[in-house]
Amino acid sequence: MVTNMANRNWGFCDLSLDKSFDLSKLHVMEKFGYNTIAINTVVEEASEEPKKKKKKGEVKEKKDFIPAPIEIPKEITDKTKLNILQRITIHFSDSGITHKINNSENIKKYDIVAVVPKTLQAFQYASGTMDVDIITFEPESRISFKVSRKLYRQAVERDVFFELMYSPAIRDTTCRKNIISTAHIYHAVGKSKNIIITSAAENDMHVRDVHDVINLGFILGLNSNESLEAVRNNTRRLIIKAEGRRCGKHYMTVTTLSETNNQSIDQV
Repeated sequence: MVTNMANRNWGFCDLSLDKSFDLSKLHVMEKFGYNTIAINTVVEEASEEPKKKKKKGEVKEKKDFIPAPIEIPKEITDKTKLNILQRITIHFSDSGITHKINNSENIKKYDIVAVVPKTLQAFQYASGTMDVDIITFEPESRISFKVSRKLYRQAVERDVFFELMYSPAIRDTTCRKNIISTAHIYHAVGKSKNIIITSAAENDMHVRDVHDVINLGFILGLNSNESLEAVRNNTRRLIIKAEGRRCGKHYMTVTTLSETNNQSIDQV
């Protein structure tokens, strides 16, 4: 089976549903016009644990910094036409995080990798060097450092995307102010390039129809075309870029017919 990733119908995307989201309610996402969703697992910044003295003959347990993605029950996938992706969002303060990521086996199980840089050094690393797909920030607080045009441009040139979330803005006034502030920073320093809009919803009550999200883009400093790109074109580019990051430069992905339920072959 040969599948062309570029020609696959990703459609309208919400690339951040919290892993606590009730998967039995995914039909709501289809009703609201979405074709692709990503289940998001968040990893907070790990504190350095004191090293324990190894006893003689004791086998050292290797801990994976990244948890495994949640399992999607087959009865859920059989009932939905949605493309369901797995996303990991990692909080970090410096480039030392790279060692933990590189030593993780679980990181390979995720389709999309996002990071929350906590410091200017971390933001510089994420924008210029780190092999990730999304840079995002916590809506509960304002960005604690200056986002420069140079760093924003570096990220865009490397096909890294910036995320704006709307669900926290529905739940909390402070989050709403911070999200709007972040959106206008992106507009001022980068003309809102490479923006994606996600819900970051914890339940179906906090999800909005695709067309409502496009209209919401006006408040976030986006015109109608930019808002459409933020939930369709940019997300599609992000997914294709993420696949390239995971697999390296390649022309096709090969799977067995049994894995795809004997679907028709798409030519590359």
